[in-house]
Amino acid sequence: MRILLCIILLFFSLAMNTNANGVNDFNYSFYLIPIAGPENVLFEIVIKNEGDIPLHFEFPTSQMIEITITDETGAEVYVYSKGKYFLQAFQTIVVEPHQSVKRYEKWNYQFKGKRVPSGVYKVNALLKPISLNDEPIKNRAKLYHSQKLKVPEENPAFRFVKVSGTKGDYVVTGEVKPASRGFFYSVEDGHLEYIKEKEIVLTGKEEWEPFKLHIQLPIDKLPANGSLMLNLYERKKDGNIINLYPIILKITQ
Repeated sequence: MRILLCIILLFFSLAMNTNANGVNDFNYSFYLIPIAGPENVLFEIVIKNEGDIPLHFEFPTSQMIEITITDETGAEVYVYSKGKYFLQAFQTIVVEPHQSVKRYEKWNYQFKGKRVPSGVYKVNALLKPISLNDEPIKNRAKLYHSQKLKVPEENPAFRFVKVSGTKGDYVVTGEVKPASRGFFYSVEDGHLEYIKEKEIVLTGKEEWEPFKLHIQLPIDKLPANGSLMLNLYERKKDGNIINLYPIILKITQ
């Protein structure tokens, strides 16, 4: 009888401790992936449900995350929420079992109107729900994620590059300051090449010349997973690639 009582008390104690953990009762992960480009970094923000029940994250406003970036001295150079206004109403994100929800944000490497120096920075991300499946969140450790970001040197040949379009039909504009009178581009996804190298010959005489590319790919040939990348670059006389400028055309979520 005493053994049975001890087992019951042990089970009750474990149950109480599990409830005290709050958010850690649910099997999920939160993380951020920085994808650094020449003129900005794209943050892929992921909430992954690794359990067998749907997860309902409730937020008190439309701000669901906070991102801060610090330099090597610990000084802040970027705060996602600074200067933004958020809807003051409850919002909910539902993540189905064994599925992920992704959000994307960008930073243009600017701090107080100037580009930050190249180097390694620290990215701190915080998910900001107040409840999970109608339970108050008591342990918030799983809501934090830190990651390193390497800000590249400013590209000397390409700037102000922008992409518009979707579903295999894209328009890319920008400015180029070529060492010679032309540049090259190709399109790939890290494994397959969708457009082989093409050369663009420039005839203008401006130091920075505007350019416009029209990229067209069959929609059924687009990658099912990963990113579709446009690579802009120059070649030296010996054929080596210089001033590579990769830019994302499409991300498969």
